[in-house]
Amino acid sequence: MTFQRSIILYFNYRILSLVLLILIGASFPFILSAKSPKHLRVGIYDNPPKIFINEKGLPDGIFIDVLKSVTTGEAIKLEYINSRWSDLYIMLQQGEIDVLPDMAYSQERDSLFTLSVPVLSSWIQVFTTSESIINKTVDLNTKRIGVLKASNQEEYIKKKVNIDNNIQYTVHSFETYTHSVDALKNNQIDALIADRFFYFSEYCDEEILPSGVILQNSTLHFAFSKKANPEYVEVINKNIAQLYNNPQSDFYKSLLKWFNKHRTILPESIKWLIAGLSLCVFIFLLFTVVLRKRVKAKTKSLEEKNKELMLAKEKAEESNQLKSAFLRNMYHEIRTPMNGILGFINLLDNPQLTEENKQEYIGIINKSSERLLNTINDIIEISRIESNQIEVHSSEVDVVELLNELYNNFLAKAANKGLELHYNQQLPTEESVITTDQTIFSNIFTILLNNALKFTNEGSIELGSYIEGHDHVFYVKDTGIGIPSDRLNAIFDRFVSVNLQLSRRYEGSGLGLAIVKGYIELLNGSIWVESEPEKGSIFYFSLRRNR
Repeated sequence: MTFQRSIILYFNYRILSLVLLILIGASFPFILSAKSPKHLRVGIYDNPPKIFINEKGLPDGIFIDVLKSVTTGEAIKLEYINSRWSDLYIMLQQGEIDVLPDMAYSQERDSLFTLSVPVLSSWIQVFTTSESIINKTVDLNTKRIGVLKASNQEEYIKKKVNIDNNIQYTVHSFETYTHSVDALKNNQIDALIADRFFYFSEYCDEEILPSGVILQNSTLHFAFSKKANPEYVEVINKNIAQLYNNPQSDFYKSLLKWFNKHRTILPESIKWLIAGLSLCVFIFLLFTVVLRKRVKAKTKSLEEKNKELMLAKEKAEESNQLKSAFLRNMYHEIRTPMNGILGFINLLDNPQLTEENKQEYIGIINKSSERLLNTINDIIEISRIESNQIEVHSSEVDVVELLNELYNNFLAKAANKGLELHYNQQLPTEESVITTDQTIFSNIFTILLNNALKFTNEGSIELGSYIEGHDHVFYVKDTGIGIPSDRLNAIFDRFVSVNLQLSRRYEGSGLGLAIVKGYIELLNGSIWVESEPEKGSIFYFSLRRNR
Protein backbone atom coordinates (compact mmCIF):
# COMPACT_ATOMS: atom_id res chain seq x y z
CA MET A 1 0.00 0.00 0.00
CA THR A 2 2.85 2.34 0.85
CA PHE A 3 4.66 1.45 -2.41
CA GLN A 4 1.56 2.15 -4.53
CA ARG A 5 1.08 5.50 -2.82
CA SER A 6 4.68 6.46 -3.54
CA ILE A 7 4.20 5.59 -7.23
CA ILE A 8 1.06 7.73 -7.42
CA LEU A 9 2.75 10.68 -5.72
CA TYR A 10 5.72 10.39 -8.09
CA PHE A 11 3.55 10.49 -11.21
CA ASN A 12 1.45 13.39 -9.83
CA TYR A 13 4.64 15.33 -9.22
CA ARG A 14 5.90 14.70 -12.77
CA ILE A 15 2.56 15.72 -14.29
CA LEU A 16 2.45 18.93 -12.22
CA SER A 17 6.00 19.80 -13.23
CA LEU A 18 5.18 19.23 -16.91
CA VAL A 19 2.10 21.50 -16.69
CA LEU A 20 4.16 24.26 -15.05
CA LEU A 21 6.81 24.02 -17.78
CA ILE A 22 4.15 24.25 -20.50
CA LEU A 23 2.58 27.33 -18.89
CA ILE A 24 5.94 29.06 -18.45
CA GLY A 25 6.93 28.25 -22.05
CA ALA A 26 3.64 29.58 -23.41
CA SER A 27 3.88 32.84 -21.48
CA PHE A 28 7.56 33.45 -22.23
CA PRO A 29 7.00 35.16 -25.67
CA PHE A 30 4.46 37.51 -24.14
CA ILE A 31 6.81 38.39 -21.26
CA LEU A 32 9.65 38.92 -23.72
CA SER A 33 7.43 40.97 -26.00
CA ALA A 34 6.30 43.22 -23.18
CA LYS A 35 9.87 43.94 -22.15
CA SER A 36 11.47 44.16 -25.60
CA PRO A 37 10.76 47.20 -27.84
CA LYS A 38 9.17 46.60 -31.23
CA HIS A 39 11.44 47.29 -34.19
CA LEU A 40 10.09 49.56 -36.94
CA ARG A 41 12.22 49.61 -40.09
CA VAL A 42 11.98 53.09 -41.62
CA GLY A 43 13.07 53.98 -45.15
CA ILE A 44 15.14 57.19 -45.53
CA TYR A 45 15.86 59.00 -48.80
CA ASP A 46 17.11 62.44 -49.83
CA ASN A 47 14.21 64.94 -50.05
CA PRO A 48 14.88 67.89 -47.69
CA PRO A 49 13.32 69.48 -45.72
CA LYS A 50 10.78 66.65 -45.39
CA ILE A 51 13.23 63.74 -44.99
CA PHE A 52 17.01 63.40 -45.48
CA ILE A 53 20.34 62.50 -43.83
CA ASN A 54 21.87 65.57 -42.17
CA GLU A 55 25.54 66.61 -41.94
CA LYS A 56 26.00 64.44 -38.83
CA GLY A 57 24.84 61.37 -40.74
CA LEU A 58 21.52 61.18 -38.86
CA PRO A 59 17.94 61.06 -40.24
CA ASP A 60 16.31 64.49 -40.16
CA GLY A 61 13.38 66.52 -41.51
CA ILE A 62 9.68 67.14 -40.87
CA PHE A 63 8.60 63.49 -41.20
CA ILE A 64 11.41 62.31 -38.91
CA ASP A 65 10.39 64.89 -36.29
CA VAL A 66 6.78 63.66 -36.48
CA LEU A 67 7.78 59.97 -36.40
CA LYS A 68 9.99 60.44 -33.33
CA SER A 69 7.23 62.34 -31.57
CA VAL A 70 4.43 59.80 -32.24
CA THR A 71 6.60 56.80 -31.22
CA THR A 72 7.88 58.32 -27.98
CA GLY A 73 6.64 56.26 -25.04
CA GLU A 74 5.26 53.50 -27.29
CA ALA A 75 8.13 50.99 -26.88
CA ILE A 76 8.87 51.20 -30.59
CA LYS A 77 12.52 51.17 -31.66
CA LEU A 78 13.19 52.94 -34.96
CA GLU A 79 15.66 51.32 -37.34
CA TYR A 80 16.59 53.55 -40.32
CA ILE A 81 17.49 52.21 -43.76
CA ASN A 82 18.94 54.82 -46.15
CA SER A 83 18.59 54.29 -49.90
CA ARG A 84 17.14 55.79 -53.07
CA TRP A 85 13.39 56.40 -53.29
CA SER A 86 12.87 53.93 -56.14
CA ASP A 87 14.68 51.16 -54.21
CA LEU A 88 12.81 51.89 -50.98
CA TYR A 89 9.50 51.78 -52.87
CA ILE A 90 10.24 48.21 -53.98
CA MET A 91 11.51 47.23 -50.52
CA LEU A 92 8.24 48.44 -48.97
CA GLN A 93 6.22 46.32 -51.42
CA GLN A 94 8.29 43.25 -50.51
CA GLY A 95 8.09 43.88 -46.76
CA GLU A 96 11.83 44.49 -46.36
CA ILE A 97 11.03 47.77 -44.59
CA ASP A 98 7.95 48.54 -42.48
CA VAL A 99 7.28 52.20 -43.27
CA LEU A 100 8.27 54.76 -45.90
CA PRO A 101 7.57 58.41 -44.94
CA ASP A 102 6.56 61.18 -47.35
CA MET A 103 4.41 59.21 -49.82
CA ALA A 104 1.89 61.18 -51.92
CA TYR A 105 -1.59 59.70 -52.12
CA SER A 106 -2.81 57.85 -55.21
CA GLN A 107 -5.38 55.09 -55.68
CA GLU A 108 -2.69 52.64 -56.76
CA ARG A 109 -0.54 53.32 -53.70
CA ASP A 110 -3.55 53.11 -51.41
CA SER A 111 -4.12 49.57 -52.65
CA LEU A 112 -0.44 48.54 -52.47
CA PHE A 113 0.24 49.95 -49.00
CA THR A 114 -1.52 51.00 -45.80
CA LEU A 115 -1.44 54.81 -45.71
CA SER A 116 -1.55 56.78 -42.47
CA VAL A 117 -3.77 59.80 -41.92
CA PRO A 118 -2.49 62.81 -43.94
CA VAL A 119 0.59 64.47 -42.45
CA LEU A 120 1.09 67.38 -44.89
CA SER A 121 -0.68 69.01 -47.85
CA SER A 122 1.36 69.64 -50.97
CA TRP A 123 1.22 70.37 -54.68
CA ILE A 124 3.38 69.80 -57.72
CA GLN A 125 5.25 72.92 -58.89
CA VAL A 126 7.50 73.74 -61.85
CA PHE A 127 11.04 75.01 -61.14
CA THR A 128 13.31 76.57 -63.78
CA THR A 129 16.36 78.80 -64.22
CA SER A 130 16.63 82.30 -65.67
CA GLU A 131 17.40 80.75 -69.07
CA SER A 132 14.05 78.94 -69.30
CA ILE A 133 11.08 81.10 -68.31
CA ILE A 134 7.80 79.19 -67.80
CA ASN A 135 4.73 81.17 -66.73
CA LYS A 136 1.88 78.80 -67.66
CA THR A 137 1.31 75.12 -68.29
CA VAL A 138 1.36 75.39 -72.10
CA ASP A 139 4.91 76.80 -71.85
CA LEU A 140 6.01 73.23 -71.06
CA ASN A 141 5.39 72.33 -74.73
CA THR A 142 8.56 70.88 -76.38
CA LYS A 143 10.46 71.23 -73.08
CA ARG A 144 12.76 68.69 -71.40
CA ILE A 145 11.32 67.99 -67.95
CA GLY A 146 13.12 66.33 -65.03
CA VAL A 147 11.41 64.31 -62.28
CA LEU A 148 12.36 62.01 -59.39
CA LYS A 149 12.26 58.38 -60.52
CA ALA A 150 9.25 56.32 -59.30
CA SER A 151 7.72 59.44 -57.71
CA ASN A 152 4.11 60.61 -57.89
CA GLN A 153 5.34 63.53 -60.02
CA GLU A 154 6.79 61.14 -62.61
CA GLU A 155 3.51 59.25 -62.96
CA TYR A 156 1.48 62.48 -63.21
CA ILE A 157 3.70 64.26 -65.75
CA LYS A 158 3.90 61.14 -67.98
CA LYS A 159 0.18 60.30 -68.01
CA LYS A 160 -1.83 63.43 -67.30
CA VAL A 161 -0.41 66.89 -68.08
CA ASN A 162 0.29 66.38 -71.79
CA ILE A 163 -3.19 64.96 -72.45
CA ASP A 164 -5.06 67.63 -70.45
CA ASN A 165 -3.21 70.52 -72.11
CA ASN A 166 -2.59 69.06 -75.61
CA ILE A 167 1.18 69.56 -75.40
CA GLN A 168 4.26 67.41 -75.99
CA TYR A 169 7.46 67.19 -73.95
CA THR A 170 10.17 64.72 -72.96
CA VAL A 171 10.48 63.37 -69.42
CA HIS A 172 13.88 62.61 -67.83
CA SER A 173 13.83 60.56 -64.61
CA PHE A 174 16.58 60.92 -61.98
CA GLU A 175 17.43 58.77 -58.98
CA THR A 176 17.96 61.77 -56.66
CA TYR A 177 17.27 65.50 -56.54
CA THR A 178 21.03 66.08 -56.64
CA HIS A 179 21.21 64.64 -60.14
CA SER A 180 18.09 66.46 -61.36
CA VAL A 181 19.26 69.85 -60.04
CA ASP A 182 22.70 69.39 -61.66
CA ALA A 183 20.97 68.58 -64.96
CA LEU A 184 18.83 71.73 -64.71
CA LYS A 185 21.81 73.99 -63.99
CA ASN A 186 23.83 72.39 -66.81
CA ASN A 187 20.97 72.97 -69.31
CA GLN A 188 20.41 69.25 -69.81
CA ILE A 189 16.75 69.80 -68.93
CA ASP A 190 14.56 72.93 -69.18
CA ALA A 191 12.41 72.44 -66.08
CA LEU A 192 12.24 70.42 -62.88
CA ILE A 193 8.97 69.05 -61.47
CA ALA A 194 8.90 68.65 -57.68
CA ASP A 195 6.56 69.14 -54.75
CA ARG A 196 6.28 72.55 -53.09
CA PHE A 197 8.63 71.61 -50.23
CA PHE A 198 11.52 71.45 -52.69
CA TYR A 199 11.54 75.26 -52.49
CA PHE A 200 12.59 75.05 -48.81
CA SER A 201 15.45 72.64 -49.46
CA GLU A 202 19.11 73.46 -49.85
CA TYR A 203 18.89 72.44 -53.52
CA CYS A 204 16.66 75.42 -54.38
CA ASP A 205 19.38 78.07 -54.35
CA GLU A 206 19.57 81.44 -56.12
CA GLU A 207 19.96 79.78 -59.53
CA ILE A 208 16.69 77.83 -59.23
CA LEU A 209 13.50 79.85 -59.85
CA PRO A 210 10.04 78.70 -58.69
CA SER A 211 7.42 79.38 -61.35
CA GLY A 212 3.75 80.15 -60.74
CA VAL A 213 2.71 76.90 -62.49
CA ILE A 214 1.00 74.54 -60.02
CA LEU A 215 -0.11 71.22 -61.52
CA GLN A 216 -1.66 68.98 -58.84
CA ASN A 217 -2.70 69.09 -55.20
CA SER A 218 -1.94 66.07 -53.01
CA THR A 219 -1.60 64.82 -49.43
CA LEU A 220 1.54 63.23 -47.95
CA HIS A 221 1.44 60.16 -45.67
CA PHE A 222 3.45 57.49 -43.87
CA ALA A 223 3.13 54.38 -46.08
CA PHE A 224 3.18 51.01 -44.26
CA SER A 225 3.93 47.65 -45.79
CA LYS A 226 0.95 45.28 -45.94
CA LYS A 227 3.15 42.93 -43.87
CA ALA A 228 3.63 45.50 -41.09
CA ASN A 229 1.95 45.04 -37.72
CA PRO A 230 -1.47 46.81 -37.83
CA GLU A 231 -0.82 47.99 -34.25
CA TYR A 232 1.89 50.31 -35.63
CA VAL A 233 -0.57 52.02 -37.94
CA GLU A 234 -3.20 52.41 -35.23
CA VAL A 235 -0.71 53.87 -32.71
CA ILE A 236 0.85 56.30 -35.18
CA ASN A 237 -2.51 57.48 -36.59
CA LYS A 238 -3.82 58.12 -33.08
CA ASN A 239 -0.73 60.11 -32.07
CA ILE A 240 -0.64 62.14 -35.31
CA ALA A 241 -4.23 63.24 -34.62
CA GLN A 242 -3.17 64.37 -31.14
CA LEU A 243 -0.29 66.38 -32.64
CA TYR A 244 -2.69 68.15 -35.02
CA ASN A 245 -5.02 69.11 -32.20
CA ASN A 246 -2.28 70.71 -30.08
CA PRO A 247 -0.94 74.04 -31.47
CA GLN A 248 2.12 73.67 -29.21
CA SER A 249 2.96 70.14 -30.41
CA ASP A 250 6.18 68.93 -32.01
CA PHE A 251 4.44 68.94 -35.40
CA TYR A 252 3.91 72.72 -35.50
CA LYS A 253 7.34 73.35 -33.97
CA SER A 254 8.87 71.30 -36.78
CA LEU A 255 7.01 73.28 -39.47
CA LEU A 256 8.21 76.57 -38.01
CA LYS A 257 11.78 75.27 -37.74
CA TRP A 258 12.08 74.04 -41.31
CA PHE A 259 10.01 76.71 -43.06
CA ASN A 260 11.75 79.62 -41.30
CA LYS A 261 15.15 78.39 -42.41
CA HIS A 262 14.51 79.63 -45.93
CA ARG A 263 12.77 82.44 -47.70
CA THR A 264 8.97 82.57 -47.78
CA ILE A 265 7.48 81.03 -50.91
CA LEU A 266 5.91 83.52 -53.28
CA PRO A 267 4.92 82.49 -56.81
CA GLU A 268 6.55 84.46 -59.62
CA SER A 269 3.12 85.53 -60.91
CA ILE A 270 2.36 87.20 -57.55
CA LYS A 271 5.69 89.09 -57.69
CA TRP A 272 4.81 90.42 -61.15
CA LEU A 273 1.34 91.34 -59.89
CA ILE A 274 2.80 93.39 -57.01
CA ALA A 275 5.22 95.13 -59.39
CA GLY A 276 2.37 95.91 -61.77
CA LEU A 277 0.23 97.28 -58.96
CA SER A 278 3.04 99.57 -57.86
CA LEU A 279 3.40 100.91 -61.40
CA CYS A 280 -0.37 101.45 -61.64
CA VAL A 281 -0.40 103.42 -58.40
CA PHE A 282 2.40 105.64 -59.69
CA ILE A 283 0.49 106.28 -62.94
CA PHE A 284 -2.65 107.11 -61.00
CA LEU A 285 -0.82 109.57 -58.71
CA LEU A 286 0.73 111.29 -61.73
CA PHE A 287 -2.66 111.38 -63.41
CA THR A 288 -4.18 112.94 -60.26
CA VAL A 289 -1.57 115.72 -60.14
CA VAL A 290 -2.16 116.61 -63.79
CA LEU A 291 -5.92 116.54 -63.29
CA ARG A 292 -5.80 118.85 -60.25
CA LYS A 293 -3.65 121.35 -62.17
CA ARG A 294 -6.19 121.41 -65.00
CA VAL A 295 -9.07 122.01 -62.58
CA LYS A 296 -7.18 124.84 -60.87
CA ALA A 297 -6.31 126.53 -64.19
CA LYS A 298 -9.89 126.31 -65.45
CA THR A 299 -11.30 127.75 -62.21
CA LYS A 300 -8.86 130.69 -62.31
CA SER A 301 -9.77 131.47 -65.91
CA LEU A 302 -13.49 131.56 -65.10
CA GLU A 303 -12.94 133.90 -62.13
CA GLU A 304 -11.28 136.50 -64.41
CA LYS A 305 -14.30 136.77 -66.67
CA ASN A 306 -17.11 139.28 -66.25
CA LYS A 307 -20.66 138.95 -65.01
CA GLU A 308 -21.84 137.55 -68.34
CA LEU A 309 -19.77 134.42 -67.58
CA MET A 310 -21.04 133.93 -64.01
CA LEU A 311 -23.22 131.02 -65.12
CA ALA A 312 -20.16 129.34 -66.61
CA LYS A 313 -18.35 129.91 -63.31
CA GLU A 314 -21.12 128.20 -61.37
CA LYS A 315 -20.93 125.25 -63.75
CA ALA A 316 -17.17 125.06 -63.27
CA GLU A 317 -17.61 124.95 -59.50
CA GLU A 318 -20.04 122.11 -59.94
CA SER A 319 -17.51 120.48 -62.25
CA ASN A 320 -14.83 120.86 -59.58
CA GLN A 321 -17.09 119.18 -57.01
CA LEU A 322 -17.78 116.30 -59.35
CA LYS A 323 -14.12 115.94 -60.22
CA SER A 324 -13.30 115.67 -56.52
CA ALA A 325 -15.94 112.95 -56.30
CA PHE A 326 -14.28 111.28 -59.27
CA LEU A 327 -10.90 111.36 -57.54
CA ARG A 328 -12.38 109.94 -54.35
CA ASN A 329 -14.03 107.23 -56.42
CA MET A 330 -10.75 106.42 -58.18
CA TYR A 331 -8.92 106.30 -54.86
CA HIS A 332 -11.51 103.87 -53.51
CA GLU A 333 -11.51 101.75 -56.68
CA ILE A 334 -7.72 101.29 -56.47
CA ARG A 335 -7.25 101.11 -52.70
CA THR A 336 -10.04 98.58 -52.01
CA PRO A 337 -8.87 95.77 -54.36
CA MET A 338 -5.22 96.46 -53.48
CA ASN A 339 -5.98 96.00 -49.79
CA GLY A 340 -7.77 92.76 -50.63
CA ILE A 341 -4.87 91.48 -52.76
CA LEU A 342 -2.08 92.33 -50.31
CA GLY A 343 -4.07 91.23 -47.27
CA PHE A 344 -4.96 87.80 -48.60
CA ILE A 345 -1.43 87.28 -50.02
CA ASN A 346 -0.14 87.69 -46.45
CA LEU A 347 -2.76 85.21 -45.19
CA LEU A 348 -1.50 82.61 -47.69
CA ASP A 349 1.80 82.45 -45.71
CA ASN A 350 -0.01 80.87 -42.73
CA PRO A 351 1.22 77.22 -42.56
CA GLN A 352 -1.95 76.17 -40.71
CA LEU A 353 -4.20 77.37 -43.54
CA THR A 354 -6.52 74.70 -44.96
CA GLU A 355 -6.64 73.96 -48.68
CA GLU A 356 -10.26 75.18 -48.79
CA ASN A 357 -9.26 78.53 -47.29
CA LYS A 358 -6.32 78.82 -49.70
CA GLN A 359 -8.60 78.38 -52.70
CA GLU A 360 -11.06 80.91 -51.24
CA TYR A 361 -8.28 83.47 -50.71
CA ILE A 362 -6.86 82.92 -54.22
CA GLY A 363 -10.38 83.48 -55.63
CA ILE A 364 -10.65 86.78 -53.73
CA ILE A 365 -7.20 87.83 -55.00
CA ASN A 366 -8.23 87.06 -58.60
CA LYS A 367 -11.53 88.97 -58.26
CA SER A 368 -9.79 92.00 -56.72
CA SER A 369 -7.11 91.90 -59.43
CA GLU A 370 -9.76 91.92 -62.19
CA ARG A 371 -11.53 94.88 -60.55
CA LEU A 372 -8.27 96.82 -60.25
CA LEU A 373 -7.26 95.96 -63.82
CA ASN A 374 -10.60 97.25 -65.17
CA THR A 375 -10.12 100.55 -63.31
CA ILE A 376 -6.55 100.98 -64.59
CA ASN A 377 -7.64 100.10 -68.14
CA ASP A 378 -10.33 102.81 -68.00
CA ILE A 379 -7.82 105.41 -66.78
CA ILE A 380 -5.30 104.47 -69.47
CA GLU A 381 -7.95 104.40 -72.22
CA ILE A 382 -9.35 107.86 -71.40
CA SER A 383 -5.77 109.16 -71.25
CA ARG A 384 -5.10 107.74 -74.73
CA ILE A 385 -8.25 109.42 -76.04
CA GLU A 386 -7.28 112.74 -74.41
CA SER A 387 -3.80 112.61 -75.98
CA ASN A 388 -5.03 111.51 -79.45
CA GLN A 389 -3.00 108.29 -79.34
CA ILE A 390 -5.75 106.00 -80.67
CA GLU A 391 -5.55 105.26 -84.41
CA VAL A 392 -8.66 104.36 -86.42
CA HIS A 393 -8.27 101.35 -88.74
CA SER A 394 -11.31 101.36 -90.99
CA SER A 395 -12.54 98.29 -92.86
CA GLU A 396 -15.82 96.84 -94.07
CA VAL A 397 -17.74 95.51 -91.06
CA ASP A 398 -20.93 93.45 -91.12
CA VAL A 399 -22.67 95.17 -88.21
CA VAL A 400 -25.63 92.77 -88.24
CA GLU A 401 -23.32 89.82 -87.74
CA LEU A 402 -21.28 91.70 -85.11
CA LEU A 403 -24.36 92.77 -83.12
CA ASN A 404 -25.71 89.23 -83.24
CA GLU A 405 -22.42 87.98 -81.80
CA LEU A 406 -22.56 90.59 -79.01
CA TYR A 407 -26.16 89.60 -78.29
CA ASN A 408 -25.18 85.94 -77.87
CA ASN A 409 -22.20 86.86 -75.67
CA PHE A 410 -24.36 88.90 -73.26
CA LEU A 411 -27.30 86.47 -73.06
CA ALA A 412 -25.79 84.50 -70.18
CA LYS A 413 -24.83 87.64 -68.23
CA ALA A 414 -28.37 88.99 -68.51
CA ALA A 415 -29.88 85.65 -67.51
CA ASN A 416 -27.62 85.41 -64.45
CA LYS A 417 -29.09 88.71 -63.26
CA GLY A 418 -32.65 87.66 -64.07
CA LEU A 419 -32.99 90.06 -67.03
CA GLU A 420 -34.31 89.55 -70.55
CA LEU A 421 -32.08 90.52 -73.48
CA HIS A 422 -33.62 91.41 -76.87
CA TYR A 423 -32.07 92.16 -80.27
CA ASN A 424 -34.11 94.40 -82.61
CA GLN A 425 -32.39 94.45 -86.00
CA GLN A 426 -34.06 96.73 -88.62
CA LEU A 427 -31.23 97.17 -91.14
CA PRO A 428 -31.87 96.02 -94.73
CA THR A 429 -29.51 93.35 -96.01
CA GLU A 430 -27.81 95.79 -98.39
CA GLU A 431 -27.13 98.17 -95.49
CA SER A 432 -25.63 95.58 -93.11
CA VAL A 433 -22.02 96.38 -94.10
CA ILE A 434 -20.47 99.73 -93.12
CA THR A 435 -16.94 101.10 -93.22
CA THR A 436 -15.65 101.64 -89.68
CA ASP A 437 -13.13 100.43 -87.08
CA GLN A 438 -14.49 97.04 -85.94
CA THR A 439 -12.62 97.00 -82.58
CA ILE A 440 -13.77 100.49 -81.56
CA PHE A 441 -17.34 99.79 -82.71
CA SER A 442 -17.43 96.56 -80.67
CA ASN A 443 -15.98 98.33 -77.61
CA ILE A 444 -18.73 100.99 -77.76
CA PHE A 445 -21.49 98.39 -77.60
CA THR A 446 -19.65 96.37 -74.93
CA ILE A 447 -19.41 99.38 -72.59
CA LEU A 448 -23.05 100.39 -73.17
CA LEU A 449 -24.29 96.82 -72.55
CA ASN A 450 -22.17 96.45 -69.40
CA ASN A 451 -23.55 99.76 -68.10
CA ALA A 452 -27.10 98.61 -68.81
CA LEU A 453 -26.49 95.38 -66.89
CA LYS A 454 -24.94 97.25 -63.96
CA PHE A 455 -27.76 99.75 -63.49
CA THR A 456 -30.72 97.47 -64.30
CA ASN A 457 -32.03 95.26 -61.52
CA GLU A 458 -35.22 94.01 -63.15
CA GLY A 459 -36.93 94.10 -66.53
CA SER A 460 -35.10 93.91 -69.82
CA ILE A 461 -32.31 95.24 -72.04
CA GLU A 462 -32.55 95.73 -75.79
CA LEU A 463 -29.93 96.45 -78.47
CA GLY A 464 -30.83 97.34 -82.00
CA SER A 465 -30.17 99.29 -85.20
CA TYR A 466 -32.06 101.08 -87.96
CA ILE A 467 -31.64 103.58 -90.82
CA GLU A 468 -32.50 107.24 -90.38
CA GLY A 469 -31.74 109.55 -93.31
CA HIS A 470 -28.03 109.38 -94.15
CA ASP A 471 -27.14 107.62 -90.87
CA HIS A 472 -27.02 104.20 -89.34
CA VAL A 473 -28.49 104.53 -85.84
CA PHE A 474 -27.61 102.06 -83.08
CA TYR A 475 -29.00 101.94 -79.55
CA VAL A 476 -29.01 100.17 -76.17
CA LYS A 477 -32.21 100.41 -74.15
CA ASP A 478 -32.74 99.36 -70.51
CA THR A 479 -35.37 99.50 -67.75
CA GLY A 480 -32.86 100.54 -65.10
CA ILE A 481 -32.59 103.38 -62.61
CA GLY A 482 -32.55 106.13 -65.24
CA ILE A 483 -30.78 109.51 -65.20
CA PRO A 484 -32.07 112.82 -63.80
CA SER A 485 -32.78 115.44 -66.49
CA ASP A 486 -30.18 117.86 -65.06
CA ARG A 487 -27.46 115.23 -65.52
CA LEU A 488 -28.18 114.19 -69.13
CA ASN A 489 -25.68 116.61 -70.64
CA ALA A 490 -22.93 115.99 -68.05
CA ILE A 491 -22.74 112.20 -68.11
CA PHE A 492 -20.63 112.16 -71.30
CA ASP A 493 -18.17 114.82 -70.13
CA ARG A 494 -14.72 113.54 -69.38
CA PHE A 495 -13.93 113.43 -65.67
CA VAL A 496 -17.36 114.89 -64.82
CA SER A 497 -19.46 111.78 -65.33
CA VAL A 498 -19.67 110.60 -61.74
CA ASN A 499 -23.08 110.81 -60.10
CA LEU A 500 -22.46 111.62 -56.46
CA GLN A 501 -25.46 109.56 -55.34
CA LEU A 502 -24.40 106.49 -57.31
CA SER A 503 -20.63 106.52 -56.86
CA ARG A 504 -20.63 104.16 -53.89
CA ARG A 505 -23.72 102.09 -54.68
CA TYR A 506 -22.13 100.77 -57.85
CA GLU A 507 -18.52 99.68 -58.45
CA GLY A 508 -16.56 101.13 -61.35
CA SER A 509 -14.53 104.14 -62.42
CA GLY A 510 -17.44 106.10 -63.95
CA LEU A 511 -15.39 106.72 -67.10
CA GLY A 512 -17.31 104.35 -69.37
CA LEU A 513 -19.58 106.92 -71.09
CA ALA A 514 -16.71 109.39 -71.47
CA ILE A 515 -14.73 106.63 -73.24
CA VAL A 516 -17.75 105.82 -75.43
CA LYS A 517 -18.13 109.48 -76.46
CA GLY A 518 -14.42 109.64 -77.28
CA TYR A 519 -14.67 106.50 -79.42
CA ILE A 520 -17.71 107.82 -81.33
CA GLU A 521 -15.98 111.15 -82.02
CA LEU A 522 -13.04 109.19 -83.47
CA LEU A 523 -15.53 107.52 -85.85
CA ASN A 524 -17.05 110.94 -86.77
CA GLY A 525 -20.37 109.96 -85.21
CA SER A 526 -22.63 111.43 -82.53
CA ILE A 527 -24.22 110.15 -79.33
CA TRP A 528 -27.27 111.17 -77.28
CA VAL A 529 -29.50 109.76 -74.55
CA GLU A 530 -33.17 109.68 -73.56
CA SER A 531 -33.90 108.82 -69.96
CA GLU A 532 -36.36 109.08 -67.09
CA PRO A 533 -35.54 108.28 -63.45
CA GLU A 534 -36.73 104.82 -62.29
CA LYS A 535 -37.98 103.99 -65.82
CA GLY A 536 -34.80 103.45 -67.78
CA SER A 537 -32.58 104.92 -70.47
CA ILE A 538 -31.92 104.66 -74.20
CA PHE A 539 -28.40 105.44 -75.47
CA TYR A 540 -28.25 106.21 -79.21
CA PHE A 541 -25.27 106.74 -81.48
CA SER A 542 -25.17 107.28 -85.23
CA LEU A 543 -22.58 106.72 -87.97
CA ARG A 544 -22.69 107.91 -91.58
CA ARG A 545 -23.94 105.42 -94.18
CA ASN A 546 -21.63 104.17 -96.94
CA ARG A 547 -21.96 106.08 -100.19
